[in-house]
Amino acid sequence: MADEHDRNESSIRTRQTIRIVVWVVAVAAVVIFAAANSQEVPVDWVFGDTDLALWIVIAGSALVGAIIGYVARWRRD
Repeated sequence: MADEHDRNESSIRTRQTIRIVVWVVAVAAVVIFAAANSQEVPVDWVFGDTDLALWIVIAGSALVGAIIGYVARWRRD
Protein backbone atom coordinates (compact mmCIF):
# COMPACT_ATOMS: atom_id res chain seq x y z
CA MET A 1 0.00 0.00 0.00
CA ALA A 2 2.79 2.44 0.89
CA ASP A 3 4.63 1.55 -2.32
CA GLU A 4 1.61 2.53 -4.42
CA HIS A 5 1.31 5.80 -2.48
CA ASP A 6 4.98 6.59 -3.12
CA ARG A 7 4.54 5.90 -6.85
CA ASN A 8 1.48 8.17 -7.04
CA GLU A 9 3.29 10.93 -5.17
CA SER A 10 6.32 10.58 -7.45
CA SER A 11 4.07 10.72 -10.52
CA ILE A 12 2.41 13.90 -9.27
CA ARG A 13 5.80 15.52 -8.57
CA THR A 14 7.03 14.53 -12.05
CA ARG A 15 3.97 16.09 -13.70
CA GLN A 16 4.37 19.25 -11.64
CA THR A 17 8.04 19.49 -12.61
CA ILE A 18 7.22 19.02 -16.29
CA ARG A 19 4.49 21.67 -16.05
CA ILE A 20 6.92 24.16 -14.46
CA VAL A 21 9.60 23.47 -17.09
CA VAL A 22 7.07 23.96 -19.91
CA TRP A 23 5.90 27.26 -18.36
CA VAL A 24 9.48 28.52 -17.94
CA VAL A 25 10.32 27.63 -21.56
CA ALA A 26 7.11 29.27 -22.83
CA VAL A 27 7.70 32.47 -20.85
CA ALA A 28 11.33 32.60 -21.98
CA ALA A 29 10.25 32.17 -25.60
CA VAL A 30 7.70 35.00 -25.32
CA VAL A 31 10.25 37.28 -23.63
CA ILE A 32 12.90 36.58 -26.30
CA PHE A 33 10.38 36.99 -29.12
CA ALA A 34 9.04 40.23 -27.65
CA ALA A 35 12.53 41.65 -27.05
CA ALA A 36 13.45 41.00 -30.68
CA ASN A 37 10.42 43.01 -31.87
CA SER A 38 10.74 46.54 -30.53
CA GLN A 39 9.44 48.63 -33.45
CA GLU A 40 6.26 50.69 -33.21
CA VAL A 41 3.14 49.24 -34.82
CA PRO A 42 -0.36 50.67 -35.31
CA VAL A 43 -3.03 49.04 -33.14
CA ASP A 44 -6.69 49.49 -34.06
CA TRP A 45 -9.07 49.46 -31.11
CA VAL A 46 -12.85 49.44 -31.26
CA PHE A 47 -12.97 53.19 -30.49
CA GLY A 48 -9.78 54.50 -32.07
CA ASP A 49 -6.23 53.56 -32.84
CA THR A 50 -2.77 54.10 -31.42
CA ASP A 51 0.87 53.24 -32.00
CA LEU A 52 2.46 50.84 -29.52
CA ALA A 53 5.76 49.03 -29.28
CA LEU A 54 5.33 45.55 -30.74
CA TRP A 55 6.73 43.95 -27.59
CA ILE A 56 3.83 45.45 -25.61
CA VAL A 57 1.34 43.98 -28.08
CA ILE A 58 3.05 40.56 -27.86
CA ALA A 59 3.28 40.60 -24.05
CA GLY A 60 -0.32 41.79 -23.70
CA SER A 61 -1.59 39.12 -26.06
CA ALA A 62 0.35 36.42 -24.20
CA LEU A 63 -0.99 37.65 -20.86
CA VAL A 64 -4.60 37.74 -22.08
CA GLY A 65 -4.19 34.26 -23.57
CA ALA A 66 -2.78 32.91 -20.30
CA ILE A 67 -5.66 34.42 -18.34
CA ILE A 68 -8.25 32.97 -20.71
CA GLY A 69 -6.54 29.56 -20.53
CA TYR A 70 -6.46 29.70 -16.73
CA VAL A 71 -10.13 30.65 -16.48
CA ALA A 72 -11.14 27.96 -19.00
CA ARG A 73 -9.21 25.31 -17.06
CA TRP A 74 -10.55 26.58 -13.73
CA ARG A 75 -14.15 26.34 -14.99
CA ARG A 76 -13.53 22.82 -16.33
CA ASP A 77 -12.21 21.45 -13.00
